[in-house]
Amino acid sequence: MKLGGSVITDKTRPFTARHNTIKRLAAEIREARKERQFDVIIGHGGGSFPHTAATEYQTHKGAVNERSGRGVAMVQDAASRLNRIVVSALLGEGIDAISMQPSASCITEDGKIVAWPLDAMKMALEMGLVPVAYGDAALDRKNGCTIVSTEKLINHMADTFKPEKIIIAGEVDGVFTGDPFKDPTAKLIPLITQANLPEIRQYLGASRGTDVTGGMIDKIKELIELAGKGYTSEIVNATKSGFLKRALLGEHVGTVVSP
Repeated sequence: MKLGGSVITDKTRPFTARHNTIKRLAAEIREARKERQFDVIIGHGGGSFPHTAATEYQTHKGAVNERSGRGVAMVQDAASRLNRIVVSALLGEGIDAISMQPSASCITEDGKIVAWPLDAMKMALEMGLVPVAYGDAALDRKNGCTIVSTEKLINHMADTFKPEKIIIAGEVDGVFTGDPFKDPTAKLIPLITQANLPEIRQYLGASRGTDVTGGMIDKIKELIELAGKGYTSEIVNATKSGFLKRALLGEHVGTVVSP
């Protein structure tokens, strides 16, 4: 699952974590795993932590100037700081969470992951641990550097771990026909497939706040690619208490992206 950066941070305020929300979500994960036995890999977005530094240094555009190396370091530092907050909350709820730092071993080429060894993650799961990866800076063979979103990490992991379900926990109930924050007539789209994607594409806008990983349209592209491999995803509203738990227990509470 992914805990969206828009949920666990205030994306309009640099380096601002939503500690109470993170604690609540950690509790929902614990409660769901108590009711139903399942392994889980958690990823989370960066929100106002790495996106702030990435915007300043244009890290997502590659090594564009002499400050780009500094940008990679600053993005990596910011992303890891948020990760420690998330892992600490999970540990506080009795979940044996362990950080998995993408920037230490993830290599991309023109923004696409071409190498990210998952052996340590496999061993962690075998020990009953909960791996926690996150959107991070990465070194890129073509462009020097880039940002890898959590969705790209999930896409890379899917064929290795073959998830029963992928949950994207964001700040809205799913994908709508308009911006639900501005348009009260916007309707939830319950199902997205390759067949109806062209029709739905018109409704996909950018994220609110600072986001260098592409907004909703790029998130849906990654989930459609996963659907093409046979994996089902669901976008749920993690700002609503209990919704993440319900999704983890198998209930459909948002937009499903399906083969």
